[in-house]
Amino acid sequence: MSMLAEHSCSHCGISFRWKAISSADGDGGQHRFCCRGCQGAYRMICDAGLGTFYQRSDRETPTVTESAASEYTDLDLSHHIVSDGDFCRIDILVSGITCPSCVWLLERMLARVPGVEHVSLSYSGGIASLRFDPALVAPLEFFHVISHLGYSPRPYSADQSEKEARRERDDLLLRFGTALFLTMQLMAYSYALYAGYFQGIGGAMKHFLQYVSLLVTTPVVFYSGWPFFVGAWRSLKTSAPGMDLLIAMGALSAWGYSVWATVTGRESYYESAAMIVTFVLVGRLLELSVRRRAMSGISSLYASAPQRATLVTDSGHCPVDVEAVRPGNLLLVRQGERFPVDCLIVEGETEVDQSLATGESRPVLMGIGTEVRSGCVNVAAPVTVQALRPAGQSYLMRVAALVQMAQAGKPELQQLADRVSGWFVPAVILLGVVVCVWRLLYLGESVGAALMSALSIILIACPCAMGLAVPAAVLAACSRSASLGIILRGGDVIERLASVRCALFDKTGTVTCGLPGVIQLNTYSGYSESIVLQAAATLEEQASHPIARAIVNYAAERGYQPEPCHDFRSTPGRGISGQLPHGDKVLCGSEQFLQEQGVSSSVDHPHDSVASAVLISISGRLAGRFLLVDQLRKGAAEVISGLAAAGMDVALVSGDHQITVDRIAAEIGVSSAHGSMTPDEKLNHVRKLQLQGRQVLMVGDGVNDAPALAAATVSCSLSGSSDIALENADVIITGGDLSRITTAYRISQATMNIIRQNLAWAFVYNIIGIPLAMTGMLTPVYAAVAMTASSLLVSLNSLRLMRFTHNG
Repeated sequence: MSMLAEHSCSHCGISFRWKAISSADGDGGQHRFCCRGCQGAYRMICDAGLGTFYQRSDRETPTVTESAASEYTDLDLSHHIVSDGDFCRIDILVSGITCPSCVWLLERMLARVPGVEHVSLSYSGGIASLRFDPALVAPLEFFHVISHLGYSPRPYSADQSEKEARRERDDLLLRFGTALFLTMQLMAYSYALYAGYFQGIGGAMKHFLQYVSLLVTTPVVFYSGWPFFVGAWRSLKTSAPGMDLLIAMGALSAWGYSVWATVTGRESYYESAAMIVTFVLVGRLLELSVRRRAMSGISSLYASAPQRATLVTDSGHCPVDVEAVRPGNLLLVRQGERFPVDCLIVEGETEVDQSLATGESRPVLMGIGTEVRSGCVNVAAPVTVQALRPAGQSYLMRVAALVQMAQAGKPELQQLADRVSGWFVPAVILLGVVVCVWRLLYLGESVGAALMSALSIILIACPCAMGLAVPAAVLAACSRSASLGIILRGGDVIERLASVRCALFDKTGTVTCGLPGVIQLNTYSGYSESIVLQAAATLEEQASHPIARAIVNYAAERGYQPEPCHDFRSTPGRGISGQLPHGDKVLCGSEQFLQEQGVSSSVDHPHDSVASAVLISISGRLAGRFLLVDQLRKGAAEVISGLAAAGMDVALVSGDHQITVDRIAAEIGVSSAHGSMTPDEKLNHVRKLQLQGRQVLMVGDGVNDAPALAAATVSCSLSGSSDIALENADVIITGGDLSRITTAYRISQATMNIIRQNLAWAFVYNIIGIPLAMTGMLTPVYAAVAMTASSLLVSLNSLRLMRFTHNG
């Protein structure tokens, strides 16, 4: 067996004997890498213009960050991959994110990896969602990229996310507690130095107090403030300066100058360095609390997902982790338990509380062959079910994933804020240097005074407020929408929905339920309504047609339950027949069916031509007539009036007959109705409106609506719609209440108002604050407080969206 030659990785420097990944540079040089992660990191660093990093003699192998990625293999990560058409999707929990600049950096670097189709990262939860081509890239490469940037990646799980949030909070609390305690001690020494400055103090005592201040301040700056230095170094390495760089520069400059002043006998500013770190940590803690509050909607979704399931095996019942459940497994769901995955009832009958999935408050009776969504509660009795999908692909997890993707979506306003933030930090640093030189040389101020003015400029400038202005509002809006049964696919959807001025609704299955309902019962030949309903319920119970179900439900609502039926027969497209327990023969069906069976139906019974008529005869005589129409969906009239009140034009577009569409339109208050439309005609109608400069909302549920949904400015479907309709939907309404569309529209408008307020505040704050700092009217401490308050104000303003209510 031949021995493989030993190589040295061109990026991390480790020695290895396995097959190297080779790459040639532009100068013809050959480079070898131990893995594709190192190769990708090498390319990123060189592409960023930092290739001289590899020529430094003092660079070290990044063993700490490399270990984060080396914990996993492709096999480990395969369990966290979800199929998404021709692509795959994986969610990664990223630790170490401290500000929106981190999000920008990670998204930019991950998007450069070949095979990545889309990447979005939620600042609130630190969750990166990547859609990629599995034929071009393996998920392990994402972990290498994230690790080499200085962050810690882990496969996402709700439990792991909660642990990471607790760890982040505990770490911040410990650093803040240390900073607060030591800063309080420091202020006592600072007051003594201030008094000595004005009233006189001995040189020995002054030096003693300064050295004690140095001793107390150093842990505050280098322990409590360490996350800022890590973030600053990361931003310098990747040429993406952010808020951490400004804070680190301010604290380190104040500390460094104070050390020099202590040695040379000048006035020191240790309290400025310590208070900068302490006040910013207060802001980080409060911001973390706001982020967790805004995440409460999605957290409640994950909390509703059971972590354990009871597996039914030949040897009995075995408790297992829900991640271990595979499609086809049999599970036992006891009374009071939640269904762990999407499943099919195969044994037993029970009542199910579907409020989480559909918003329906009353439990629904379900039996063998009924599909149940994950997160629903088994109310009445134990049932055996068959798993249909893995836990990660269940209804509950798909909804949660949609919310996460929505929180990471970027409206155009955020893209503008990102561009401004990109050049803002370097411009502020340059301005600070210019002001420092100008005050030192032109105004003749001392080094300490000039430096303090420069530090005030650096600290008062707050790119974080601009970076938070949009994602904080989007996070709160998406989280609150989810709790109200409205799933938004992205932050950009909010912006587009707020601009909509025309709404088109499909009829069948959207405005109506797509299922018939009885609106009228007429009786003939002296038969009472009770006799007709009992006979109809007994016979129709044997059939599975939707019309039969509607008649049975109509009878049940009035207290009539089916009895045993004999000699049941069905004639497709015509009707059904059977014999009641006491021997009477019953027929149900069309007028033609009854005539074929020798029953006279010559009784005059005109009715609305849009309603379907079902006749019933008992013992050869016409006994009754049921009139059925497609029933309106809950909230249909409310959504039309709500959107019209908001100044929106509303129209009905349907493939059904014009007379039927007109009747439904009149019933719900729509003045414009278009019937007999093909999918192509619906699509052309949408495009025609868009050519007129109008932003169009399309609401539909079927395959025939898919082209129009894809072309519309914003598309909306109801949960339970066809797969292709849901795939093309920007907004998904759970529970079937159409009035939630009005709520979604109101939330989008409120969110855009909040975003504009946040951006206006961020720009006005900097326009006012920076000139004040330039004139020396603000000290670094006050600048740090103002910067923290600015970020916090933006977050709290966004949190107002969490109070939004559904008025349907």
